[in-house]
Amino acid sequence: MRSAQVIQLLLLVPSLAWCQTSEVSGTWRGQAVDPRGQSVPLMLILREEGGKLTGTLAGPPPDTASPIVAGAIDGDRLSFRAPMGRHPAGSPREFRFDATVTRGRMHGTVTNTAGMQIEFTLKKDAATGAAPEGGQPPHVGAAPGPPAAGPAGPPVLAGRDPVPQPAVDAILAALDTHEVVAIGSVAHGTLDLDHLVLDLLRDPRLPGRVQDIAVECGNALYQPLLDRYVAGGDVSQADVRKVWRDTSQPMECPFSLFYSALFPLVRRINQRLPAGSRLRVLACDPPIDWSRVHGPDDLRALMGRDESIASVMEDEVLARHRKALMLFGINHVRHGSGAVGRYEARYPDVTFVIADHHGFGEGTPYARYSDTLEQRMAGWPVPSVVSLRGTWLDSLPAGYFDPEDEAGTLPGYRGVDAYVYLGPRDLLLMEPAPAATMLDTAYIAELRRRAFGPPGGPADPATILRRETEASAFLQDTTPGVTPVRALQRHP
Repeated sequence: MRSAQVIQLLLLVPSLAWCQTSEVSGTWRGQAVDPRGQSVPLMLILREEGGKLTGTLAGPPPDTASPIVAGAIDGDRLSFRAPMGRHPAGSPREFRFDATVTRGRMHGTVTNTAGMQIEFTLKKDAATGAAPEGGQPPHVGAAPGPPAAGPAGPPVLAGRDPVPQPAVDAILAALDTHEVVAIGSVAHGTLDLDHLVLDLLRDPRLPGRVQDIAVECGNALYQPLLDRYVAGGDVSQADVRKVWRDTSQPMECPFSLFYSALFPLVRRINQRLPAGSRLRVLACDPPIDWSRVHGPDDLRALMGRDESIASVMEDEVLARHRKALMLFGINHVRHGSGAVGRYEARYPDVTFVIADHHGFGEGTPYARYSDTLEQRMAGWPVPSVVSLRGTWLDSLPAGYFDPEDEAGTLPGYRGVDAYVYLGPRDLLLMEPAPAATMLDTAYIAELRRRAFGPPGGPADPATILRRETEASAFLQDTTPGVTPVRALQRHP
């Protein structure tokens, strides 16, 4: 996801987990781990009276508050739903919270509209009392974040003009100087970016420059099967589908057209290459055997996705002095956070990070200046890559690139080295879901089992089908009655 408020508010609400005792009233504080692997401070103010629970989420951003609704308690377990505003197309956002209380502490998960789960832990602040009448919080100390009212005026640009280079040439040049080139966010909705990566793989200059392709949608349990498949072994298409269909992200990976093309393409490319130049695909998602998963608790130990990615990269690439492409959501591969941040402690300065352009300030007040900024890019080749350092792009507040950035008013796209330009945001195409997946009735039935939620929820395959039928052909679309894919948040 790309919304700081959604992610951080999601993480705040779960502290309702202590609702079953009269001592719940008061202020609760703790931390959650956001999608980049960083700790996010959380705060919740609760009031329990006559068996009823009310509460308020307080910040971030500072001085903001959101009410809590619809809680349920069963022994030491808690679950509730929380509406969080509306999508740009008008449909409501709703999130599910599940938590367990043990000896004064609460631990749980939040499931967002894309089916992504985030863990949190909170405890009561003994120095604070009950929430004031009406459930409104007192003044909340400022946590870093973009100002709630948005930018006061157009950005003041500084720095030189970027020098665009043909995208494939620039990526190949980066592989000459770095062990790893990470491209985000492949297979996260932008069809044009997916096509660029497939073109890169077909370029005859790539073999020899890189040995491994590390992917987000790949169940590490099936690495031996994947190795045999891409090497040209006797593995059926039905068997290899398990690699990207049976990951920890059942509502994201199976519905990616990119992965259903990537694995067969690598296999065919390898058939043309000598044994010493063949590409290996690394499945980096935690190993998960869905036949042994019967409920949300069975998944808890498998949610360390960045740890799994970093471990694979260290063991299979960096320690063996190989070179790799990383194809992940951008928040997994930024310097100083996510999976790349985890392995950089031992392997610094080996990774070149490229983020994709899909407009500026998406979902924030900064978006009002997107068209003006894109006019400065109108003459750039499509697709092209530019270095950020020292350019006017690097002078833009971080919120223009990443609405999740807690320091959104500071300059630059933090943790990113370069920017891939695929054309104006209004012309970018959406990645559709493969029909073969949508029509596989046995597999769809299995996904319903894995959803572990009520019918019609965000993890229900019927919800995915509805999103596909309502979505525009474009990544961004303001046509009345048409839902843009970013608003549907098919990919977190």
